[in-house]
Amino acid sequence: MTFKLSASLLPLSYGIIAMGSFITTLFLACYLHFERVTKNHCKMYEFLPSISSTIGDFSPEMNVYRYGMALTSGLRLGTIYLNHHVSTEEKNNLLAQSNSGRKSFTSSSVLESVRRLGYLIPMSTVFDTIRVFSAGGWIYISSSEHLFSHQVGFVSYVIFSFLYMYTHCAVLYHTKIKFRPGFENQSITSIILKGNYSPKTQKDLFSFKWKAILGVAHFLLFVGSLKYFVDHTFYCVYLSYSKYSIFEWLLATTNILYDTLTYLDFDGLYFTLHREKKSSI
Repeated sequence: MTFKLSASLLPLSYGIIAMGSFITTLFLACYLHFERVTKNHCKMYEFLPSISSTIGDFSPEMNVYRYGMALTSGLRLGTIYLNHHVSTEEKNNLLAQSNSGRKSFTSSSVLESVRRLGYLIPMSTVFDTIRVFSAGGWIYISSSEHLFSHQVGFVSYVIFSFLYMYTHCAVLYHTKIKFRPGFENQSITSIILKGNYSPKTQKDLFSFKWKAILGVAHFLLFVGSLKYFVDHTFYCVYLSYSKYSIFEWLLATTNILYDTLTYLDFDGLYFTLHREKKSSI
């Protein structure tokens, strides 16, 4: 008897738990401790707390969020391994099909993609791993416990998230999009902006398109958040804390959605558990 479990459940479960933890924590913080979580050095009214104040100082929201993130840690690390495994397998298949002459593209084009994948895949894996451990820095060390460590963890998380998104999208392009029939002469921009892909019948294209869009959104949100961070930290501009918080929550949301979309990349991939038959003597 063989037990099969879809690998897509890892990123899908992560997305559900992570988003559920965020929403629950924000609701509890606003309902139970609104004045305390929106309090800041400017001593002005604010309508939305930052992630740091929401998850870091008060119970039960702090406990709920940390427990939720603990549940997702294994799912994220497992997803990193599977991403690396699937990408490496796709690279090897690409090279094998090129050698067999079944690819319609020139051998030099395929070999160039294989060469790039040789460093893009490990870079993507390393960036994602650092990203996960950086998240622990700002989740489990609150700003009130040690502000510098908390800030380093959050900034590192944001930076390595962008680096991972960029390299991972490049890996997806070279392994699943570039040599797809009908996409020979299409630019990456046209693939992303002009295509209307189905998540049921065109999973690779749908995943690539929306991951690329979320990656760009992540970068723009980070750049935009800097203005309100400076306004609040140095000038105490009215409502700048709440506006910065909006960008912060949206940054976290783009990360969760990006990782959740990986369930499409694992389509057809399963974990299997079976008992080997013992030879009778």
